Amino acid sequence: MSVTVMLGGTADQIIPAIETAIESAKRLKTSLTGLCALPDPSLYAIYIAGAETVYLGTEAVASLREAQDKLATELKQVFTNKTEAAGTWLRAEFKRQVGSVGSHGAAAASLADAFVLPPVSTESNHPLNPVLEHVLMEANLPLVVASPKPSSSDTCLIAWDGSPLAARAVRMHMPLIKSYKSVIIAQNPKKIRHRWAQVCAPSAERLAELLREERLQVSQVVIDGPVSDGILSAAESHEASVIVMGAYGHNRLGQMLFGGTTSKILHCETAPALALCH
Repeated sequence: MSVTVMLGGTADQIIPAIETAIESAKRLKTSLTGLCALPDPSLYAIYIAGAETVYLGTEAVASLREAQDKLATELKQVFTNKTEAAGTWLRAEFKRQVGSVGSHGAAAASLADAFVLPPVSTESNHPLNPVLEHVLMEANLPLVVASPKPSSSDTCLIAWDGSPLAARAVRMHMPLIKSYKSVIIAQNPKKIRHRWAQVCAPSAERLAELLREERLQVSQVVIDGPVSDGILSAAESHEASVIVMGAYGHNRLGQMLFGGTTSKILHCETAPALALCH
């Protein structure tokens, strides 16, 4: 398996994701794959009776294919430059695929040690937003949204409320969590309001025990006020390079709809990378 970084949009937009993916590959001691998946241009052709219309449709497809080739070349060049600069230790490969961007992303995420998307993929009009939605909300696979300003800090923060979703996020991202030396468990006891609250409230202690069994340095912090503000503040004060958390929300009519906490952290430009699971 390998760390996979999804490439799309513009060349400058993918740089944070590539840097995050390189750091993840280094921590996980594995290779790196840069995946560029683009829609099939022929699907956009419109054929109506009449030779002229068919000819115009063919020209449009050819023009779109040419634009895709140019974009893929630019993305590959950025990926190659970054991976070669990382050093000879990194085994990196660029792949280009044609078809459903979301499906190709989910297929890659299902077998990846870590699946990384650029921060701009959270924007609804970005070409990689369908990948974020499909992988996270439909395929229920874990992914990492890179930070606009990636960090190589050796500290990971877990946003914990004891819920099954939080536990699933920890379980699915455990290889990544174990690659850090220090883990911070951040919890606001006053905000544990789900139906498992009575059972889950003390579960942070059990989580800490499990992580210490993995020989990790574990600290627990109590946050106050809005959960998103508390998590971001704790991440900043402990210089965490990634936040592991459950992505609360659902998708409806093809549009990503997150809960307030997830949405605010996702769209915070100063937030570290987010290791999410739904």
